[in-house]
Amino acid sequence: MPSHNFTGIYAPPSGARFLLAARMAHEAYPVQSRTLIRWARRGMASPSLAGVGGWDMILSFEDLVSLRVVAALRAAKISWRDIRQAEQWLREETTYPRPFAREELWTFSSEVFTRFRGMLIAASRYGQVAMEIISEYLVPVSGLKFENHVATAWEARPLIVLDPKVQFGEPCIKGTRIPAQSVADMVKGGDPEPTVMQAYGITETEMHAALDWASRVAA
Repeated sequence: MPSHNFTGIYAPPSGARFLLAARMAHEAYPVQSRTLIRWARRGMASPSLAGVGGWDMILSFEDLVSLRVVAALRAAKISWRDIRQAEQWLREETTYPRPFAREELWTFSSEVFTRFRGMLIAASRYGQVAMEIISEYLVPVSGLKFENHVATAWEARPLIVLDPKVQFGEPCIKGTRIPAQSVADMVKGGDPEPTVMQAYGITETEMHAALDWASRVAA
């Protein structure tokens, strides 16, 4: 089964902050660290986390992505029953431990859909084949980059990317290895913005994207 050797490392509190700081955060499900812990222990991330205590829990990139999808589905008013059914069906069909990190998902009319073996499938209806005309109305729920059906990066905000191959999945300026928080810390420490831009070799737009991200995470 295709995957990658880079996992990312996230404690539930930082994972929750990243989800809330992400694109369209005002419409997102209001997650907290205990929310992610509860979802992970319900099996919505890696099955190995089901029995792990909250203080000891470490999320991988695919775990964080899976919980991001769950949050997006809840924000779209998808019921827990349908989320569980979709996750169970995808896990059985793909044999992948984190199916919400593997398949691109969409919502429409309180259902969860995916593309599987060339067909549009209602995953929340145990794999029922859906009419293609529905594809015109599907709303994506993840905002992720996929390769070989596996999520490989997440552009959480414009120009801010979480990629497990870069800085252990730390949010970085797109196309660089520069953590957004490092840029924000330098500005917060009193360095003039032109000096920060020169030090990191970034544009004003990239710097402001990093500052915006850091302010959202801290909010």
